[in-house]
Amino acid sequence: MVIHGYGRLLHIASIAGKEGNAGMMAYSASKAAVIGMTKVQGKELAGTGVTVNAIAPAVIETPMVEVLPDQQVKYMTDKIPMGRCGSLEELVVMVEFIISPSCSF
Repeated sequence: MVIHGYGRLLHIASIAGKEGNAGMMAYSASKAAVIGMTKVQGKELAGTGVTVNAIAPAVIETPMVEVLPDQQVKYMTDKIPMGRCGSLEELVVMVEFIISPSCSF
């Protein structure tokens, strides 16, 4: 990508990597690592035409969330201003923009 002067790296983090979620230590720690990695890569590749971003969505309706206890999902969604889980379709729209040529900063 650097050789060609263009590229898009997008990592999928989680708000759990920033805030931590009770009962999800390994998941929260690994997502925090993704956020740190993204910051380093972004600084290393700045000015090359390759952008590096991470998105840290709130809870997205996925099979992983479907198997969590209702109390755990409520704990997480209570912190979301929208008061609900996001959908995969909403996540896809975010991803499509971030990896597009329109997102160049």
